[in-house]
Amino acid sequence: MQKKNSKANNGNGGSQQDGFINVPVTRATREGLHDLKESMGAASQAEVIEKAVAIMLAIQKAARN
Repeated sequence: MQKKNSKANNGNGGSQQDGFINVPVTRATREGLHDLKESMGAASQAEVIEKAVAIMLAIQKAARN
């Protein structure tokens, strides 16, 4: 049975959480993520990652055309 997620919105426009990532990062990456969170006014690091992935996917799509 799939566990229902109690957090319906993670600040990325209403998308539902689908899972977690747990990856090692350098100090520079961790500090950069924190800086981006502040400058973007994001509610969480997850929101920063969601937006960054969306931006990179748009760039990838544009580069393929």
